[in-house]
Amino acid sequence: MHVNSTHKLPEYQVIGPKLRIHWDYQEIPETDDTPAGWSCKEAVVPKTASRSQIIEAIIRTQYPTPGAEFAAINNGGEEYEAYQALRETAKNLANPDLIEA
Repeated sequence: MHVNSTHKLPEYQVIGPKLRIHWDYQEIPETDDTPAGWSCKEAVVPKTASRSQIIEAIIRTQYPTPGAEFAAINNGGEEYEAYQALRETAKNLANPDLIEA
């Protein structure tokens, strides 16, 4: 899921019982129609989620069904490379030492 904000959201944000994980930040310039701000991808999990649940939630932001994930893997080429890059990002973001910091 993409989220927009007038300020850069923290990489890890606990709101109530949920942990929100943000990555792939893009600064949005001001235009006639919109104010300046930030856009990023977001995964939301219970703050008690395990590492594997966090990885799965991050992957589901791009591949919402197992079929979509399998298709990316089986199609190979650029789709597979994009899937593997997201998987690495998910593993890095699910690092317990970073989340607790």
